[in-house]
Amino acid sequence: MSHFAPLTSLSDEQLAEQAQRGCLASFGELVRRYQVPVFHFLQRKCRSVSDAEDLTQETFLRAFRKLSHYRVDSPFRPWIFTVAYRIALNSMRCRRYSTVGENENNFRVTEVDCQLERSEERHQLWDAVQAELTPVQFTAVWLFYVEEFNVREIAKVIRKSESAVKTMLCRARKLLVHRLRGYAEDKGITIAKHTVASSKTA
Repeated sequence: MSHFAPLTSLSDEQLAEQAQRGCLASFGELVRRYQVPVFHFLQRKCRSVSDAEDLTQETFLRAFRKLSHYRVDSPFRPWIFTVAYRIALNSMRCRRYSTVGENENNFRVTEVDCQLERSEERHQLWDAVQAELTPVQFTAVWLFYVEEFNVREIAKVIRKSESAVKTMLCRARKLLVHRLRGYAEDKGITIAKHTVASSKTA
């Protein structure tokens, strides 16, 4: 692997490998790529912009300190979200953050989400989803629909079996699809029947 290759052209895993060897610029590129999605994920966990900002910083500090534990032959993305998830759990235990739920599997949240023009509407939609779910369920939902993790990756993050994740997502779908359809109808959004079919596999 050439050290002269532009950092933006390297994969996450290549950047992590270089960062393990002491390349701070490579780790900085990883931060640039993941700071926004990690922040959004953590904001949903703690429901506070300032807390999410603090936890995002802590995530990357922890990731930098623990980088030697990352295996370069495995995907980096699930690893960094696992770090963020663990930090969020620890913070919620210590500071009693209000959290979000975790669950869903088949209804296409993203189809509704992408048709909502205003960010406030998207936020309201996710609030409605969050209100119906437990914290673990919502983590799985967010990773599945927003971050597009597959079942195997979600299982690694939340430390559940793949079958448990599938069951969790399936139960969440049954719970939420009716509410989502009602929300979409109120907003004048049409959701096709195929959108409630499973769209990802492990």
